[in-house]
Amino acid sequence: MYDSTMDHIICCLLVLGATAMMARACPKYCACQNLSESLGTLCPSKGLLFVPPDIDRSTVELRLGGNFILRITQQDFANMTDLVDLTLSRNTIGYIQPFSFGDLETLRSLHLDNNRLTELGPDDLRGLINLQHLIVNNNQMGRIHDKAFEDLAPALEDLDLSYNNLVSLPWDSVRQMVNLHQLSLDHNLLGFIPEGTFTDLERLARLDLTSNRLQKLPPDPVFARAQDSMVPTTPFAPQLSLSLGGNPLHCNCEMLWLRRLERDDELETCASPPALKGRYFWNVKEEEFICQPPLITQHTHRMLVLEGQTASLRCEATGDPLPTIHWISPDDRLLGNTSRTALYSNGTLSITITTSKDYGTFTCIAANVAGESTASVEVSIVQLPHISNGTGQPSQPKSRLSDITGATRVNKGTPKTQPEKTVTVSEVTSVSAWVRWTVNKAAPKVKMYQLQYNCSDDEVLIYR
Repeated sequence: MYDSTMDHIICCLLVLGATAMMARACPKYCACQNLSESLGTLCPSKGLLFVPPDIDRSTVELRLGGNFILRITQQDFANMTDLVDLTLSRNTIGYIQPFSFGDLETLRSLHLDNNRLTELGPDDLRGLINLQHLIVNNNQMGRIHDKAFEDLAPALEDLDLSYNNLVSLPWDSVRQMVNLHQLSLDHNLLGFIPEGTFTDLERLARLDLTSNRLQKLPPDPVFARAQDSMVPTTPFAPQLSLSLGGNPLHCNCEMLWLRRLERDDELETCASPPALKGRYFWNVKEEEFICQPPLITQHTHRMLVLEGQTASLRCEATGDPLPTIHWISPDDRLLGNTSRTALYSNGTLSITITTSKDYGTFTCIAANVAGESTASVEVSIVQLPHISNGTGQPSQPKSRLSDITGATRVNKGTPKTQPEKTVTVSEVTSVSAWVRWTVNKAAPKVKMYQLQYNCSDDEVLIYR
């Protein structure tokens, strides 16, 4: 009798002890569930200002939605190596400390929607190598770092970035999301998508680009699966649901490929050119999708440049699409941005005139998909006399120039004298030099000083 009573008491104490341990492991205001040998910690809409520090580290599912959490830190989810599903929706999160998710290699789903995130940094999502669902819609994001998706790109299946302020995306990372099924980019400020972005996304079944600032869409084989007549041949190449409405589509020849797809009951309209503005995209005839070849409207015809000065050569052109401006040097080289040349978006070429190769005809080429147009600019150089090394004697310019650089004036009847050295250089270092020159009363009135130097490492003589 005594033994039976003691066994019963001990059994009750063990049960109470286990219950007490469970109660201590579950944070205040949260509910903890042990289902199928996995622990779920549920803390939705409890008025939490931060992630509870006493969450069981073996939690598999953690729901913290509908609270007032302000930031995510590295300590919040440290050592939660079994976590599979994390919900942080509908909080006020505005900052994620880098590497906060570093221990969550088993995480499959992360919900960060309806928060106040303004950007994603390079290491904010670091460590999520098996993440399949990333939901970050309805935030205030204006920027995503190029490396933000580096770890999660290969495994990701569902990415929702809708209702943000994104002007661009890390498109190189998007190209690597080869397992992506759904991509929601609607209601952003995207104005450009690089060609080839979707080429390898063979499993993509839904692409939402609604209400952005896209004027055109790059042609890609993946869009052939967006046709109504498309019959899926394999589960790895499903029919694509493509949404484009609400974009200011520019209906020229660059969008003809899209018009040729067999699609019905879509809401896309043309925003330009003026002749097609407001018309239903799929009702515009193919022959109306036209482009205009370039026409150069303004350009520099000729220019006389003092050696060492910078010349700005103008070239403006119209066309549809807007032409790209290229410049060819007198020795038939395609010019780009270098230490002495700069190409601007308005077509202007800025070049520092330093060598004899800069003398002659520069060619401006305006090109687009409809053709090209050219114009010539004649550049003449006024060369300066240079002091010969070690002699102090000025070498004569090849073109005529005033004698403002002369050292003395020689009058009739006076004997010729050895010209004095007009410029001396001393105390030369790698970053500075002491330059002295004199102007005597016999010299003409000085209109301008110009200092020129060249680097000893230059392969050719370039004066700066």
